[in-house]
Amino acid sequence: MSLADEISKWKDKKVLVVGEALVDEYLYGRAEGISPDAPVPNVKIERTSAFLGGIGRVIKYVNSLGGIPEVCTIVGDDYQGNLFLKKMKEIKIDTSGVLKDKKINTPQITKIKAMNQHMLRLETDYSSNIPESLIEDFFEIVANRSRDIEAILVLDYGIGGLFNDLFIQTLLKKLKKSYNVPIIARPNFSNYYIYEEIDLIKMNLQKALETFSIDTSTETSVSIVGKKIINSSKSKNVLLSYLESDSYLIFKDSERVEKFNPILKSRVRSYVAVGSVIMAVLGLSFASKIPVSECIKLALHSAALTASLPPVNFYNPEKLQNFILSNKSQC
Repeated sequence: MSLADEISKWKDKKVLVVGEALVDEYLYGRAEGISPDAPVPNVKIERTSAFLGGIGRVIKYVNSLGGIPEVCTIVGDDYQGNLFLKKMKEIKIDTSGVLKDKKINTPQITKIKAMNQHMLRLETDYSSNIPESLIEDFFEIVANRSRDIEAILVLDYGIGGLFNDLFIQTLLKKLKKSYNVPIIARPNFSNYYIYEEIDLIKMNLQKALETFSIDTSTETSVSIVGKKIINSSKSKNVLLSYLESDSYLIFKDSERVEKFNPILKSRVRSYVAVGSVIMAVLGLSFASKIPVSECIKLALHSAALTASLPPVNFYNPEKLQNFILSNKSQC
């Protein structure tokens, strides 16, 4: 079976997505001189738009690529939380795994753009003290999702307030007890070692090298970093990916390091959703019991396609299949 043919296995695969909810807001305007209050541009806002961020983008990619996403997250009883739920319902995603609480804020990233330039980025986190009773309710929901889940994605965006060390350890314990399926994680770089004995840890190659204070990317340095991550986490596999250069798969039970050449041939139009589509494709591919190396190839092709499209562009399996076939020399 060719790589493109593997995509047909994704249909109706059920993937549980656990992580932080997030709303992305964009404010578009034009710069009109310098502010009278400070030496910064004065931006006159002309229009605004809001999108699902964080796990929301991953869920939408799982859905558009033929899978069935289940979601477990926490939102506040605020404008952003209600918007997150509304956007989920618009694409017919089951929101019974989304807990809403008045005591917390729904995280939001606000980007101000003028003259096609990013002028400012504003971030809000969850409130620092999420009630323990809410966390217990969350774990209860996580442990009692559909019994036919075929893979689990754990997404830690480092937003703050939810994914502390104890939360991660308890979450993984609950997931392993409740489901005997692959677990794929996108950890924060400061706590990757807590994701113990899971099927795959995915990290950005350059940021992983920086984490270990290594400034050159060679097969030797990548192997050292990968093995350090595996030895501390006991994960079965580690993917160190990078869009515009080689990506690497490091195995727990082998000294071999598998290198993947970059797929992207055209200019990058947007990096915004690259990480999201990689995680969605890894979830669908592991759920479909596709060999791990083929899972990585599919994820990297999806990253290249996504980067070549306008942000954020959700496409169907056929579009990805056609893209892979057009790059078949690299499959």
